[in-house]
Amino acid sequence: MIRSAESRPASAVIWRLRDGRSGHENQVIGLTEAIARRVSVQAVDISIAQRLKGLRSLIPGRLSFAKSLPEPDLLIGAGHSTHLPLLTLQRCFGGKTVVVMKPSLPTALFDLCLIPSHDNLIFQPQNVVRTQGALNRIRPAAEHDSGKGLLLIGGPSKHFRWSDDAVVDQVRQVVQESIACWTVATSGRTPDSFIRQWRMVVPEVPLVTAQECSSEWLPEQLAQCGVVWVTCDSMSMIYESLTAGARVGLLELPVIRRDRITRNIQRLCGMGWGVTTRQWLAGRSLPTLGRQFSESDRCSVIVVDRLLQPSMSASTLEPKHWADFVPASNSCLLSAQRE
Repeated sequence: MIRSAESRPASAVIWRLRDGRSGHENQVIGLTEAIARRVSVQAVDISIAQRLKGLRSLIPGRLSFAKSLPEPDLLIGAGHSTHLPLLTLQRCFGGKTVVVMKPSLPTALFDLCLIPSHDNLIFQPQNVVRTQGALNRIRPAAEHDSGKGLLLIGGPSKHFRWSDDAVVDQVRQVVQESIACWTVATSGRTPDSFIRQWRMVVPEVPLVTAQECSSEWLPEQLAQCGVVWVTCDSMSMIYESLTAGARVGLLELPVIRRDRITRNIQRLCGMGWGVTTRQWLAGRSLPTLGRQFSESDRCSVIVVDRLLQPSMSASTLEPKHWADFVPASNSCLLSAQRE
């Protein structure tokens, strides 16, 4: 179903397929918000519940709820469970598909694929754009408070061997060797044992759990803090900190196996974007990026220019500098959660 240019609304209608995983949804929302800073957007959230996952989306009647929604210009999803529903919804209701992260299906099936460079594709088709890490909702901050620091704690992963003791020891060294007002923030993966140990060993440094924070807390903190240390298991928080423009340190953990994630940590340090605890204690300073860095903004330009009608485009050429991004003020959001 393809609409003529005359029937298209003034706003770009974006169907956001959400699988319930915060890391995936954060990328989809971040890209949508970046697009909304360039053109007027009407966003519709579709929850990929159990009844819509995988082949279930092909069962007759499962997509009937979408008939009442405004027809999409774009359909965006991240995570394997969104891939087949993306294609099924496109076939039934039209629009262009954007998949974030490497899809489980052939990339040729989608209109645009935004895939991290560390996924090491053998070749890059025309519809694939390589990204530096994960997209996110963070905006580059104009100014930071060098006296304010944030310590972001991840948790067990298949890439690194988690150790409460190792992380607590490194964080204590950072706090003792730095003149800053520190806050420790945990994630959904952080073990309760770490939280208990931290509050017992270093009670003078406040610790905020993921359950205690709203979705806006971390972006607000990253907009202020001049220094951020992140456990190396959390690529999403590392790239959020880099996007904010903070100086980034990496809290080390033993590597379980050498893979794309652990190699990417080495690459970041080699590029001068981050410094490990050992490097810092040996005298290496935390780096400052020489330019603004926002993959969500960069990718939003590509999405608008390639997939939306030229009449809706806020820019026909990609800006030469990140500072050239100017927010649009005419975006609106519509939420239509579906179970």
